[in-house]
Amino acid sequence: MTTSNLSPVSEVSAAEAALCALAKRMLALVAATLHHQFPTGAYLVLTRPVDGSDDDSVRLDSVRAARGEIVWSFTEKPHEEHLLPAVSEEIEALWGDSNPRNTDDVLNLIQRVDRLALYEFLQFLPEECQTEDEIEDAEGWGRTPLGIALGPASEPTAPGASA
Repeated sequence: MTTSNLSPVSEVSAAEAALCALAKRMLALVAATLHHQFPTGAYLVLTRPVDGSDDDSVRLDSVRAARGEIVWSFTEKPHEEHLLPAVSEEIEALWGDSNPRNTDDVLNLIQRVDRLALYEFLQFLPEECQTEDEIEDAEGWGRTPLGIALGPASEPTAPGASA
């Protein structure tokens, strides 16, 4: 028997670790992009459906300032949304064939990362950024919104550059 076309089990762990590291860098790209588009924004707010009729995919809700003020609100159907503000050529280049101004492309990248390890990469939105309705909903068995922190600390580095 030849084993030349087989891989050791240890390669799975190495591949998973590499994929998780890449997923975190993709969320950092989203964070840096939206910080560039909305400099006063502190969090990209995401939600999951409450009704259980969906596949639990995240949805874009809003960009919020540090105290919870809404800087930008997304509609239920992102493809009908206006384009997001322009970004630098450097950030746009990191998006490749995707458009960082297109809400569908932004959402698609976040959902792809989330699907890698559901509930692993996205954090709950801090309570000070939640609306009163969101806090009440969460206390009444609703879903706590998720948040991706935006800001300069999230700035991506170019491929091959050291951080």
